[in-house]
Formats: sequence, C-alpha cells, structure tokens
Amino acid sequence: MSEKSVKNGTKVYTALIIAVVLIVAIALAGVFLSTHRSGEDRTSQGDSIKIGQSRSYETGGTGKLTSVEIAEKVKPSVIAVVIETDGGQDYGEGSGVVMSVNEDRGVSYIVTCAHMINTRGTSVVVQLENGTKYPARVVGFDNRTDIGVLSVKTTKLKPAEFGDSSVLKVGEPVYAIGNPGGTQFYGSVTSGIISAIDRPTASSENGYTMECIQHDAAINPGNSGGALVNSYGQVIGINSSKIASEEYEGMGFAVPISIAKKSVDSILAHGYVAGRAKLGIQYLPCSSVESYATAAKLNKLPSGTVIIAKIGNDSSFNGTSVQAGDIITAVNGKNLQSSNDLLAAVEKAKPGDKMKLTVGRVSKDYKVTLRQVTVVMKEDRGNTSQPKPQKQFENPFN
Repeated sequence: MSEKSVKNGTKVYTALIIAVVLIVAIALAGVFLSTHRSGEDRTSQGDSIKIGQSRSYETGGTGKLTSVEIAEKVKPSVIAVVIETDGGQDYGEGSGVVMSVNEDRGVSYIVTCAHMINTRGTSVVVQLENGTKYPARVVGFDNRTDIGVLSVKTTKLKPAEFGDSSVLKVGEPVYAIGNPGGTQFYGSVTSGIISAIDRPTASSENGYTMECIQHDAAINPGNSGGALVNSYGQVIGINSSKIASEEYEGMGFAVPISIAKKSVDSILAHGYVAGRAKLGIQYLPCSSVESYATAAKLNKLPSGTVIIAKIGNDSSFNGTSVQAGDIITAVNGKNLQSSNDLLAAVEKAKPGDKMKLTVGRVSKDYKVTLRQVTVVMKEDRGNTSQPKPQKQFENPFN
C-alpha cells in the first residue's frame, strides 16, 4: 500500500488508498453526534435524491450544455459545509449538494460526505456564496459509502438535478463543482473525463471498500461532498477523494449517485443505512505479504486466502479463538478463489445470518493448522465509531 490518498475536506479529510486489497471493515472514524443526530429530521423518500431520466444516449446527444451553461445551472446548488468546534473555531471546510426542499416543513436537505460531518465535538454550518450562513442538523451519515445528509431551516436553496450514474461511459466529459481549499475558492469549476467506472477504493482509516467513479477533473481538499456533473448539468456523483502523491496525478473519485441515493433513502428513514451485515474485521490477501504467500504456496491454500489484519470490538469473531494474524481460506464450504469472494459473501448476508469459515493459524515453520468457525453476522450501521481493534495483526514471521 505505497499509494497515499487524501480525502478532500480541509483538515477533516482522512486517508484513502486505491485498494489492491478489498477490506471488510469496521467503522473506526466518525462518532454519532448526540446533539445533532436526534432523528428529528428523518422523513420520507420524497425528500431524497430524485434521479432523472438519462438524456445522454437515447436522444443522440441533444440537450448537451456548454461548460458555461453547466456552471450557471449547477453552481447555485453546490454550497459550502463548514465544520466548527464546540468553541466556535473553524475545524474544516468542504462542499455539499442541495438535493431537495420541503416547503411544508420549511427545510432543505443537502447531501455531502460522511467524513466531513462525523467528528465528535463539532457542529455544522452551511454557507452560501454571498456569505449567508445556516446552522445545519446532521440527519445521519454512512461511513461505508461516505455519504451524509444535512438539513437546514430554509426553503431558499435551489435543488440540483440528478442524473443516472448507471449509464456513464469511460471517456465521457464531467465537471467537478465545489470549494477546493474551502470558502476562499467557493464554487470552483473544473473539467475532465471519466477514467473508470466502478473502481474499487478502500479507506485506510475506516477500512471500507466501495465502488467509485474515477475521473481526472481537478479536485482538492474542500471538494469533498461537491458535485460531479455530466454534460447535461446533472449531478452523477459526489466527490469524495483523490490520490495525493508525487507519483500520481489526476486521479479523483466520486460516489456514484445510484449508490448515494440508496444511502440517503435509508438515512432519511432510519438515521443510518439498515440491513447490512459485517464480520467486523479488516483483511488483506496472503499474496500481499511475502511470508504468508510462501506459507500459502507450501500448504497449497486457495488463491484467494486472506489474512485477518484487525478484529474490531464488535466483531462476529469475538468470543471465538480467532485472532488477528489468522487466515481465512473458505466461506460456507467454498474455497476463496479471490480476496473479493469473502467481501461478496458478506454483502450477500443479512444481520443474524450464520457464516461458516475455514480459519487457519500460521506458525513460524510455515505450517498451517485449519479449523471450522461458525459466526453470526452483525449489523453494519456504518454511522457509529468503534474503539481501536482489540488486537492488531502481527506477522508471526517477524
């Protein structure tokens, strides 16, 4: 993991690394703010993101806007998200996209990044380009998809138009609109193309893996939560991260609107994303650690065998003999042919389901002792912080 990646909220962003490994994660960052997450603003899907019909391909390209027209259309819907400490000091600045206005309740709803708003002891303020500020309430957030929802007591905001991210194509032009560096560069617009679709990325901070839109429109700290827009002025992604390294240039990532909408819908209904399962661990492929790769080869282990790197305090493995540094070779009787197989099995499971895992312990002489372990899947709410793992991975060959 030599690449260094940076989340794009000023001061409050966290490291994000393009995953060679896929990680089933525990939420290590983000604390449920009792003063801001009361559930008071939970409402119906009518206040959620409304994805419009695609105009991109069926119409033969008609309706495309110029870059000037796109900026004029979308900029009023992209606002600043300012994070303040309890003492009133600025803690960080980012962006948000207005998704709906509820005239009856007198509130507007804003989608932003979870990593912007999940810090203990902070409050959130929404700021417009003219300097007007509104205190914001955190309706909820989801660390797993890096999506959060805010509400503000005003109906003067302009909702964005949202497009269908499922029809995007590599090479399609896109525009990033947000506040790089914070409010000093409010409403900056940059352009680029879609470099890849459904690119797996994983956060080294909280361990979650998600599928993102990769693009090369310039984004910087402060763009987090801002809009990625297609040629029709439709928001098709929420900018979340970029690779920040001397070796990399022009690699930004956005949460597809199709994923963001699912998270928003559940946050509005429950305050978190309901119904997802987790093991409560972080893992990496055996092939990424030379000594484990040797042990896997000598013992003819499946090619997708993974190392348990961390076990969380709420992990399904608690109460078992499994410990960090053990390996997993099979799930529900099927050998892991790829490290993705374990992630896929977890994503198919529901909280309360039982999962049978083949777990091994590696000794210094490269011998592997395998055993069967059955665990009960926990619910992954993605909105609460976890203490540090009980035990971190220690290489037995060191």
